[in-house]
Amino acid sequence: MNQNIKWIITQWKAQKWFVVIMVVFTLASSAVSIAYPWAFKKMLDLLKDILLFPAKYPSPMVEVNRIIMLFLAIGIAQLFSGLYPGVRGWVNIRFEHSLRVMYFKDITRKDFSFFQKYRTGDIVTRLTDDLSDYPKISWFLCSGIFRAFNSFSMIVFSLIVMFSINYRLTLFSIAPLPLMMVVFYFTSTKLYQNFDRNQQAISAINSQLEMSFSGIRIVKSFVSEEKYNRFFDNALARRFVTEMSMVKLNAILQLIWQYIDYFAQIGVILFGGYMAVKGEITVGTFFLFYTYLSMMIYPLIDLPQLFVSGKQAFVNIDRLENMKNYPTFNDKLIKGKQIDTFESLTLNEVDCQYFDKPEPVLNKISFTLAKGERMLILGATGSGKSSIANLVLGLMQPSKGTICLNEINYDNLDLESLRNIVAYVPQDPLLFVGTVKENILFAVDAASDEEYHKAVHTAQLDDEIAAFPDAERTMVGNKGLSVSGGQKQRLTIARALVKQPKLLILDDITASLDAENEEKLWKSIDANYPGIAAIVISHRLSTLRYVGSVLFIDSCGYAHKGTHEELVFNNSEYHDFLHEHLKQS
Repeated sequence: MNQNIKWIITQWKAQKWFVVIMVVFTLASSAVSIAYPWAFKKMLDLLKDILLFPAKYPSPMVEVNRIIMLFLAIGIAQLFSGLYPGVRGWVNIRFEHSLRVMYFKDITRKDFSFFQKYRTGDIVTRLTDDLSDYPKISWFLCSGIFRAFNSFSMIVFSLIVMFSINYRLTLFSIAPLPLMMVVFYFTSTKLYQNFDRNQQAISAINSQLEMSFSGIRIVKSFVSEEKYNRFFDNALARRFVTEMSMVKLNAILQLIWQYIDYFAQIGVILFGGYMAVKGEITVGTFFLFYTYLSMMIYPLIDLPQLFVSGKQAFVNIDRLENMKNYPTFNDKLIKGKQIDTFESLTLNEVDCQYFDKPEPVLNKISFTLAKGERMLILGATGSGKSSIANLVLGLMQPSKGTICLNEINYDNLDLESLRNIVAYVPQDPLLFVGTVKENILFAVDAASDEEYHKAVHTAQLDDEIAAFPDAERTMVGNKGLSVSGGQKQRLTIARALVKQPKLLILDDITASLDAENEEKLWKSIDANYPGIAAIVISHRLSTLRYVGSVLFIDSCGYAHKGTHEELVFNNSEYHDFLHEHLKQS
C-alpha cells in the first residue's frame, strides 16, 4: 500500500468517530440529492397517467397527496443535509489542529543537526501553509476525500436508478469517466513536481521574511533595505513562476474535463430526446436522466479532481514526514537511566563533526569536571567552545568517543533528567513574548517566591525589575526587543538559576556584562548556590579569578586542561593566545 495512503488511514483512525459521522452525513446527503428528481419523475408520470388513464385512478388526489408528502419528507431531509458542508469544514479544522500539535511535538524533540538542516521559515511553512486550506492536507483529509466520496455515492445511487430504468441511456452518462482517468494518468507526475516546486518556493519566501524581520536592526543599521528588497523580489519572482505553472496546468485540466462532460451531455440529450419522442421512455424518465446528468457533471469532475488534489496533498504529507523522520539521536535517549545529582562529567577521546563539514571541529577531547568545580573554556573563534556546551547538554552527539555523567554513558541516560540538573545560558540570550516573571520561570513548572527572588537577586536584577513600568509583570517583546542587552543577559541567567541546577553552563555571557556586574554575579552565586559546578565560556581574562581550571582548545581542535598557571608555563600556544586575543580587564 502507498505510504501516503497508510498515513491517511492512520490519521483517520485517530479521528475515527468524526470519520464515521462524515460517512453517514455523506451518504445521507447523496441519497437526498438524488431523491428529488426521482420523486419529480413519479409526479410527472402520475399526472400523465391520470390524464390518459383516469379509470386507473378513482381517487387521484390520494396519489397526488402521497407524492406531495414525499416531497415534504425530502425537503425536511435536505434541511438537515444542508449542514453537511459546515460539518465537513469543522472536521477539516480538527485534522489541522491535531496534525499541527503532533508535528510540533516531533520537531521539539529533534536534536541540533535538525535545526541546522531546516530553516525556521521552512519549518513554519510546513506547519502552517502545508496543513491548511485547499488543497493542503487538512482540507484533503476531510473535504477533499469526502467531496469525492459524496460525488461517487451520488453517481452510484443515480446509476442504480438509471440502470434500473434504461441501461443504454445510462452508458452514455458514464462514458466520459474512463477518458478523464487517462488524462489524469498522463499528467499526475507533472502535477506532483509542479506543486512540490511551489511549496519549496513558499518555504523560501517565509525564510526570507523571517531573516529580514528578525534582523531588521542590522538591515537598517547597514542601510540595506534596497538590497533586501531585491532578495525578496527574486524570491517572489520564483514563486510567481511556480504558482503560474500550477494555475496553467489546473486550468487546462479543468477545461479538458468540462468539455468531455459537455459533449457527453449533448449526446445524452439527443439520444434521450429521440427515445422520448419514439415513446421508448416517458417524459418523467427523460427529465430524470437529464436532471441526473446535470447533477453528475460536477461529481464526474470531482472524481479525477480527487487525484489532482491528492497528488498535491501527498507533496505536503511527504514534506511533513521528511521532517518527522529526520534521524535524531534523542529518540534513543528517552528511556535511559534517571539522574538527579551531579558528581562528575567526563569526556573521553570525543570528536565532534557537523554534518555539513568534512573535518571535525573537535578532536580527541578528554577532560573531567568534578562536583563543585568551575572550568573556563578558552579558544579562538570557531574553535568549538560552544560545541562542547552542546555536547554536554545532549543537543549534539559525538562522532567518536564517549561522554559520561556520574560515570554513566550518555547513551544510557534519560535526556530529560540530564537537562533537569543542567542549566544553560546561551551566548545570544533569547527571551520569549510574555512578562518578565514568565520568562524567568520559563524552565520550571513551579517555583517558590524564595527561589524566584533568589535567582533575581543573584542575577543583579532587583533594581532593573523595580524600574520597569509594571515591574515583573512588564511585557517583554519578541526576542527581548524591549530590554537592553545586559538586562536580557541577566534575565536568561535568572532563568537558568531558578532551576536550582547542579551544573551551570555560561556561554560567553560576559559580552553583555561589565567587570563589576560579573564580580557581583560570581559572589552571589557563591553565596546563594554553593557547590554548583560550572562550565564558563569567556574571552575576558578577569573570569580566570572565578574558576579553578581552564580548558584550552588549540588551533587543531585538541583540548588542554589545567590551571591557568600550568597552561601558561607548559603550553606555548595558550601563552600566545592570551597575548594576542585576550584583553586585560
